[in-house]
Amino acid sequence: MYAGSAYSPTMADFMIMRNKTSFMSVASPSLLKAVTYRDVTQEEIGGAELHAKVTGTADFLIETDEEAIEICRELVTYIPLNNEQNPPVVDLGDDPHRSDERLLEIVPPDLSKPYDMHEVLRCIVDNGKFLELQNLFAKSIIIGFARLNGRTVGIVANNPAEANGILSLDTCDKEARFIRWCDAFNVPLIFLVDTPGFLSNTEQEQSREGLIRTTPKPVFAICEATIPKIVVYIGRCFGVARLIMGTLRMGDDIAYSWPSAQVARMNPEKAVEIIYKEEISSSEEPDKLRKDKLTELLKNYINYPYHALEQAMVNDVIDPRDTRPILIKALESLVNKKPPPRPWRKHTLIPQ
Repeated sequence: MYAGSAYSPTMADFMIMRNKTSFMSVASPSLLKAVTYRDVTQEEIGGAELHAKVTGTADFLIETDEEAIEICRELVTYIPLNNEQNPPVVDLGDDPHRSDERLLEIVPPDLSKPYDMHEVLRCIVDNGKFLELQNLFAKSIIIGFARLNGRTVGIVANNPAEANGILSLDTCDKEARFIRWCDAFNVPLIFLVDTPGFLSNTEQEQSREGLIRTTPKPVFAICEATIPKIVVYIGRCFGVARLIMGTLRMGDDIAYSWPSAQVARMNPEKAVEIIYKEEISSSEEPDKLRKDKLTELLKNYINYPYHALEQAMVNDVIDPRDTRPILIKALESLVNKKPPPRPWRKHTLIPQ
């Protein structure tokens, strides 16, 4: 597809593209050659792999038509017929009270070491079944559909196995659109959180999209969403990263913390650099002083994981093994959640 006809599929709820045979771009290779005098192929400017990995336009990259049909069949089991209905409930026979010992082993004691959040997901959701969207795009964040006691839920999770779970321009776009889709079709959201924060560098800051323009998108989407929203802090989450993954003050309904979680309004290491900047810069042993001040800060003021509980950033610190039954019980308590009264307005203004 070229030109105007290429816009239509990008406005669909979900897009499936077959590798090597499907393509879409605003301009055709022949038009580009006429304007730029450069030879390009369909794959280079609009191939399925490009849209699955680089632009994030394609939700699924498949190799055969049969595979596309199977994805469609699975996808429709998670979503309602329209925005006035709730998603279908499908009993997969998984015990809602099931706990899982594996959840004690997946997250390493040193949170700077990678682990795959998909493993955590498989232990929590019904029969370990998860339909992931955009799995080749912005891979440090995971989005997709699963079930808890038969009920459809949308999953937004950081993935420390990919780029250490770092947030970026692409992760913000990916997350924000999915949150707004779930809110439009009454799908509750579960956030599984472990991220050190943003990839803030010159390239990201100076790009036309820009971090300052893009980071408000998921924040806006979370604040505006009226569906049930539950946060589970598994690892690190500091400062503005908390806003990207949702907080109680932003309207999330319930927040839990694992004992492994490190949640604070500011990264303690950065706090030490700011608070003791002059002392560190004038010290004969700056590394030792920095380490001592960090130890003092963590001991006296930021006692993980209870600091988040003391600061009312979470409702409870839970046993990781019981995450599944706790989430199911929380969702049941929110099943009749109604949107709060709001002043009438024609529509909201999405961040640029």
